Amino acid sequence: MKKIRFEFNCTRDVPFYAHLCDQYLLKPDYNIAIGREQNSYYLEAEGEQVILEQLADEVANDFLLSVCLTKPDIKLVDDFSGSKTPFNNNGLTTSNLGLEYCQHCQPKFADNQSAQFGEIDLACPCCQSHLRMTKAEKSFSLDNVKALAAQLNSQGYIELPSPNDTLPIIVSFQPIDNKVVNSSQQRPHLVICNPNNLNAHFSLSGSQILGLSSIEKPFISAKPIAKHPRLHHALYEICFAKSRLLLVLCEVLRQQGIDYLYIAHSDNPHFAMVNGHWSEVTSQLGPAPLFIPANQAPLHDDAQVGPYIAKWQKHVINVVQEPLFNHQPLGQTPDNAASCALLAANIRNKHAKNTAIIYLSNQYKSQIVTADKQQKMELFFEFPELPDNGYEIVHQLSDSPQKVLLEKFKSQYPEDYIRLLSLKLTEPCNNIQTLWAIVAIILGAETTKETSSTIKELTTLHTKTALCDFVIAKAMAHKGSNAPRIDFPLTKGEAARSLNWCKTLGSIISFRLAEQGNIEKLAFGLHDSLADYIANWIEHLDQNIGLKSIVLAGNEFSNPMLAERIALRLVNNFTLNTNPAMDLDGVNLAVGGLFLKQRRR
Repeated sequence: MKKIRFEFNCTRDVPFYAHLCDQYLLKPDYNIAIGREQNSYYLEAEGEQVILEQLADEVANDFLLSVCLTKPDIKLVDDFSGSKTPFNNNGLTTSNLGLEYCQHCQPKFADNQSAQFGEIDLACPCCQSHLRMTKAEKSFSLDNVKALAAQLNSQGYIELPSPNDTLPIIVSFQPIDNKVVNSSQQRPHLVICNPNNLNAHFSLSGSQILGLSSIEKPFISAKPIAKHPRLHHALYEICFAKSRLLLVLCEVLRQQGIDYLYIAHSDNPHFAMVNGHWSEVTSQLGPAPLFIPANQAPLHDDAQVGPYIAKWQKHVINVVQEPLFNHQPLGQTPDNAASCALLAANIRNKHAKNTAIIYLSNQYKSQIVTADKQQKMELFFEFPELPDNGYEIVHQLSDSPQKVLLEKFKSQYPEDYIRLLSLKLTEPCNNIQTLWAIVAIILGAETTKETSSTIKELTTLHTKTALCDFVIAKAMAHKGSNAPRIDFPLTKGEAARSLNWCKTLGSIISFRLAEQGNIEKLAFGLHDSLADYIANWIEHLDQNIGLKSIVLAGNEFSNPMLAERIALRLVNNFTLNTNPAMDLDGVNLAVGGLFLKQRRR
């Protein structure tokens, strides 16, 4: 008789794993105990070799891949550490498992070759998602879904009931109007109908494909293949269907030769790869609160940042998200978002000392903040406020030492110069996204239209997100590792060091003038140079206060190229903390606000 343990080490809570552990306790053929240590789940079993091999096959089949899973393991143990008490009995609810189908029920209701194809309310003893579906979703039969597909074919778009009883999900053959999705800066979102043709449309890595297939069904940023006949935006957010209804509709459309649809109002989470791990960009909590263990008592009982409200209750922080909220405009508050993110990333370490945070956000102030061995926090760097219009940008460049380069740019690229003059940018403008948008014009973003068929979608390229995505996508397309070194010189600001952005733009103009046509190399160099400068600043701080860890936070890390280059520059010399138990820019700020040393008004 042997005793073995199956371990599932995760970066954050995975309710489906807890649910599966409870189910395995009920299996009569095995002697099993279960346990959990923070976000690590384990199954322990005792039996003969044949029985344990059979169990291993079942575990491998049932424990679907999660983006939060970092290290599955199996090992021999001397004694059981777990118990035979279900997690639900300990007050660990698994009512919201974060998935609506699993490998047991999907082949039955979502495969057109199955006799049960289209039975959206199919009972599943494993994931039990049929118990969590809304009445509106359950009311759809296969004929209803086929009617939806016909309606989509006739009018170009349809609405589906939301699994959360919120805004209806919109799917369309054409890009969805920004006014409909209530965001002027959102890049297009797609749901994939035919996963087998995914690589025919997008340039994806193996980790991205695994991420898409995970139980969370996240949105991830993806670049279309070169010269795609229909996908003309630089980047898209793509996902697989999360709801049963949408999954069946996608299968019906796949049979008709449809590979993808535009989608809005879906509740798929957004994840980004940072330092080799998937991190949620900004949490969408829904009606259920998020519970975060914390050993140390905070300085405040509650804190709010944006829609997130964090409260302290006996060694547990619970965070709720208000559906509608009235808070101050983005970019103006909180001024201490970086400090909040630093404190949130260190709540398990009890003391945020000898550490620094690189907080890059397009919502709040992008800063580098340090905490020394006395836990004294100090602002080292803050991203400057950039002009929101091209006229002022050109005016400040003309009043700087970059004037000669600007005149040469005007002479050599008159159309791009006119576009730079007419540029209008939405606030806030104190972030990398704004700088990248300006750079996009300098690199000729609006001159890359190759055929008249692309004009319709490229009319949105004036938006800040689209311009920024142009630079990101060009950098991702660069094949080499060598690139020009762009200047990111520090300048003394009012409260801390800042960036001489005129010198940065002058550097870009200089290389554009010298290296015509090599836009991909310049875009890559922009990312790589910023990462190199940041690494040099961090090394300087390390010499002064001795840094043990570096926190990476802020939604600008959803830029895959920037996240990759910064991590590569730092990972060999510092321990990197992406705080994956929370998110990059949202919940973490509210949680950190509980520990912030400041008076409340």
